[in-house]
Amino acid sequence: MEDITHVPLLILGGGISGMGAAFKAQEQGQEFLLLEAAPQLGGCLNSVEVGGHTLDNGANSCALSEDFEHFLVQLGLEDKILKATALSKKRYLFHDGKVVPVGGIKDIFGASWLSPKGKWRFATEPFRKRGTAEDESVASFLSRRIGTEATEKLVDPVLGGIYAGNIYYLSAATVLEKFKMGEQENGSMLCTLFKAPPKPRKIISLEGGFAKIGEAFTQKFTDQVLLETKVQNIEKTSSGFLVQTNRGNFDCKQLISTLPAYLLAKLMGGDLKYHLQQLTYEELSVSHFAEDLLTGNFDGFGILIPSASNMKVKGVLFTSSVFQRRAPKRKRNMTVFHKVSNMESIQNELNSILGDHSRELLHTYYWKKAIPQSHVGFGPWKKELFEKLPHGMYLAGNYLGKVGVADVFSSGYDLNL
Repeated sequence: MEDITHVPLLILGGGISGMGAAFKAQEQGQEFLLLEAAPQLGGCLNSVEVGGHTLDNGANSCALSEDFEHFLVQLGLEDKILKATALSKKRYLFHDGKVVPVGGIKDIFGASWLSPKGKWRFATEPFRKRGTAEDESVASFLSRRIGTEATEKLVDPVLGGIYAGNIYYLSAATVLEKFKMGEQENGSMLCTLFKAPPKPRKIISLEGGFAKIGEAFTQKFTDQVLLETKVQNIEKTSSGFLVQTNRGNFDCKQLISTLPAYLLAKLMGGDLKYHLQQLTYEELSVSHFAEDLLTGNFDGFGILIPSASNMKVKGVLFTSSVFQRRAPKRKRNMTVFHKVSNMESIQNELNSILGDHSRELLHTYYWKKAIPQSHVGFGPWKKELFEKLPHGMYLAGNYLGKVGVADVFSSGYDLNL
């Protein structure tokens, strides 16, 4: 066998969760080595510059947490943080062939997109009976609580934008954990919301795109990062783990995998392999368009598209309106999330949503496995997954239930080694 490199802690995968785990190890004075198959760190934090436009193909924004802000500051990115503009508070919904504004919960009762019956159903949520199932679909849970109309017109496009998934399959116990628990504790999800409102978190992006995080991390931890290092096999040994790669073999006492579930499944055997293979992913295309600044009819955070519209376009984000320094002067750009389709169909749908005017396609990126799906039964699946892990192995990543940038970072940063 080839020479073996010995390291106490080996981290597989250089996405945001892998960087989070490595950053915590560094803070605790642990010796570590991070392996990444790609030529750069970042994973889903993928950015490009096209004609003066900054375009993020993965995450476009982040709800900032205290730990994640600390991480960015330590990487020297404090001056690159872009806070969302006031326009981010303006959000829209595509309803009945028109774009209509969407406000907060208190604004629902004056909303044009919800019928009087739907508003009554929503308002009387506190008087609904508690459910008895430990888990159920998001659609089932919310239809019971606030009614089918509000669920399909508002919640469906919101969660569709986050998970790119189907609310008739997504797990309420995972995706809406606070409200599912609140139903049992307070008898109402609305009472739970008003009793313990979520703490506001700043919405941010980075000048130059989120790919700047991987670049800064690589520069700061040059000696602890190996790029273009593809893991070929993982073997449990009496002293820890033997990891074989295209650049040699590594022996470690503790192993953190932040690889996507479908990649880790290819490296593991037995029940763990089969268990990981059960998780499904949704594909998604991300296209970026530019138009003259004064051309657009709408300005704000973006437009939600309900599944009932039967459109390939699932959502539109007005990126350069939400964050400054993302587009050249007198131009603006937008990010369109859509099902895989020919661009003519996407352009036609955009014309029906935004109006028929000149719009330049800047860039398109296809994610074959974009977002892992937390379907009904995800909780027991996750519990069993951790029970199957060999001693000394830890997991982090967006397939463990949270998909926001700061939350995925925390899945690595919060590991208790």
